Amino acid sequence: MTYRRVLGPALFGSLLLAGLLWWAGSSAHALSLPGATRFFGPDQANRLLAWAMPWSTDLPSSNQFADPAGAAGHGGDYAALRQTAMRVRYAALVLLFPCGALPLLRRLSGRGAGRAALCVAALWGWGIVAAMLAVAVSAPWMVASGGSAAFRLLPHLASFMSQGRELPVGAALVAAAATTGLMALLRGETTSEPRPAVPTAATARLAASVGTAVVAFALVVLSNDRVAGHIQTAFGGGGRLSEPGDLVRQWVQLSAWTMPTGSAFGHWLLYRLGDVALLVLVWWGLRLLLVRLDGVTYPVCALGGAAVTTLGVVVSELWTSLLSYRGSTAGPLLYYVSMGSGVSAALVFGSLAGGAGALTVRLRTRPQPPAPAAVQAQPV
Repeated sequence: MTYRRVLGPALFGSLLLAGLLWWAGSSAHALSLPGATRFFGPDQANRLLAWAMPWSTDLPSSNQFADPAGAAGHGGDYAALRQTAMRVRYAALVLLFPCGALPLLRRLSGRGAGRAALCVAALWGWGIVAAMLAVAVSAPWMVASGGSAAFRLLPHLASFMSQGRELPVGAALVAAAATTGLMALLRGETTSEPRPAVPTAATARLAASVGTAVVAFALVVLSNDRVAGHIQTAFGGGGRLSEPGDLVRQWVQLSAWTMPTGSAFGHWLLYRLGDVALLVLVWWGLRLLLVRLDGVTYPVCALGGAAVTTLGVVVSELWTSLLSYRGSTAGPLLYYVSMGSGVSAALVFGSLAGGAGALTVRLRTRPQPPAPAAVQAQPV
């Protein structure tokens, strides 16, 4: 299918995703009203407010935007910088979502419930990634609007880039389902086009295993607390660029785990089931993508690998949150602390995993040169 036919659904999905996040952000001020506090409870209302504020275009109630101390008369400039950051955030979201949705829709445009479900899952994961990238793109303006860009620049960037990752998990699912449904409606009765050769089941399993090994390295090695500590303290010196530890950890750590201590080995093993679910989901998703894509290419496999790894991270964090909530009487929203925290690393290592899988398929399906013809014996 051509890019022209999938452009409309991709743009519709991006506008729907941005509209849902804008609607949630514009409703943030309602969460501070007494009615919302009584309905949700003060703690859960504050948690919802913290989720919605990164997508709110309203200025927060802070003296920084009115008349900050030591910079009298510049509150309007800081407010303008924050408004610019929000414009950049939403504009980047509208542009980034179609960049990944177009190739995925084009290569997953066939009929069948299985392919439609796979398309929804791929667009869901990519929508979460697009929202994370939009927040990352607008982070410099957010840092400048706080008036502290000259002090600890990289830690401030890491802090702002890690915000706003909870709401896109739900909004991206709605946008993915709507995009896939619109794609099915606009496709209509089209003539069947010949599909290129797909990899065999054995090749797809091998490629998925290679890609999963890449993700497992980031999960087992780089997500260890001791490795994270070395990354955090490996950078020294002075100046604004001397502390990239938080920023580097955000892009290389899919999760966070420690070695078992004491007699709580069973409890530790129960938490590790989330990591196992992540790896299983990555392997299963890569295998399905490789056999259902209309052509195995490096860009599409990288996008698909990032999408399935992102969904695996979300499932792992949801499992951890459910274990934390078990046996507690507090509100459930208070335990979704790390939802979406590993999306940055999922983009990096998921793309590498998808590229490794595509490379494996290319090497296994590369045509072999014909054997030289046997030299006929000359009669004596």
